[in-house]
Amino acid sequence: MPEPAVVSIDIGSTYTKGGLFSVERGGLRLLRQAGMPTTPDDLSRGFDAVRGVLAAEADYACARVYFSSSARGGLKIAALGLTPDLTLSIARMAACSAGGKIVKAYSYGLTEEEIAELEALAPDIILFTGGTDGGSEKTNLRNARLLASSGLASVILYAGNRKIQSDILALLANKEAVAADNIMPDVGVVNIEQARDVIRRIFLDKIVDGKGLSRIVREAGTAPKPTPLAVYDLVQAIPAACPGWDDFAVIDVGGATTDFYSHTESFHGGDAVLLKGVREPILKRTVEGDLGLRVSVEALWASERAFLGERLRADGLDAGAFAAYVRSVASRTESMPATPQEEAFDCLLAGACVRAAARRHAGTMARVFSPQGAFYVQKGKDLTRVGRLIGSGGYLSRQVDGRVLAQACAGPADADERLLLPENPLLYADADHLFPLLGNLVTAFPEAAPRAAIAQLLRLDSTR
Repeated sequence: MPEPAVVSIDIGSTYTKGGLFSVERGGLRLLRQAGMPTTPDDLSRGFDAVRGVLAAEADYACARVYFSSSARGGLKIAALGLTPDLTLSIARMAACSAGGKIVKAYSYGLTEEEIAELEALAPDIILFTGGTDGGSEKTNLRNARLLASSGLASVILYAGNRKIQSDILALLANKEAVAADNIMPDVGVVNIEQARDVIRRIFLDKIVDGKGLSRIVREAGTAPKPTPLAVYDLVQAIPAACPGWDDFAVIDVGGATTDFYSHTESFHGGDAVLLKGVREPILKRTVEGDLGLRVSVEALWASERAFLGERLRADGLDAGAFAAYVRSVASRTESMPATPQEEAFDCLLAGACVRAAARRHAGTMARVFSPQGAFYVQKGKDLTRVGRLIGSGGYLSRQVDGRVLAQACAGPADADERLLLPENPLLYADADHLFPLLGNLVTAFPEAAPRAAIAQLLRLDSTR
């Protein structure tokens, strides 16, 4: 009689991968892995092929299946709020922790030009926020009228001033509009849980609709998770299941995006340090849609051109050949480097993803002078106490040293302003690329899944 087993599959933007795990005395042990290029025209074909390899032995043919998907690139969310430093920053927290990505953010009153831009962007969701409960009303009501008269087909999620919630929904009666609790009911108070739950439900409605996923849901008997949410849930579970793992971060470099997850206190205070803006949560995710090694490689080359150009010159690599490689990869996203030069190009691209994602995720500390003397102002999240940094995703999971991953760490400090990056963390690789797969299992196995994730990490040389 075989031991009980479960199958976990992740349908990524570039590859579909899966694992077969035995359930032994409350623990999870990897028995087999499989993967193949994602089949974007019908996602179920790649899913079926991977599942078939994993369950090739009759003993495991009926193993329960859990799965996730980011093949649509994640939900595209446009955020609308009153002030960038408050409601918009909280809207980003809600969207990213639910597995979505912010494609555009708008503050204050919308203009006709911005409505036209929104129509062209065609986001899946417009996260409409703004105002504390009983606070500002005029701008939200005006924005609702503009959205109602637009040609947008997006789901509009209102999570602003609750006093006018019924008025907003009435104005948006001709749209697919839903409401959640105000994400900032009072100044400095963060309340994103209900908005996150609504975004997750919208994800399921949107993603299961097409490309073969509805059949997978019927056969597997489970709904998919957004891949980023699966990893988010795993990162959240690790500290409780693994003593000593309180201050750590995970960088997941994929074909379409680079995701950064940090689990550490965001603000440490002190007599001479002031926090500007919202105090960020202990667990934070950011997603960068222009940082990817395959689907988004041309956007990566465009956004990080200065850094990549400098590295090409420093390493004596040909910029023309690099540009040609970027074009080739963009046209064949399933391709892998075939020569030492192409491997060097991929290394540069991965380093650019890691460096940029860390810098966008981290906060800053600036020294300010006043008549009373100098003090410091912190904006965003402090990552300096991150003691462990994990590289995940197809590229970082394969690393045998920490040179690429170390580009997320702090360099020489400036006395007046610095990025609050990890200072000298231990470096690890998610060696079997199990984080998304174990993230699918963390609800069913809240202790076994995070312990299995930590157990398979490969310690890397931290030499930069």
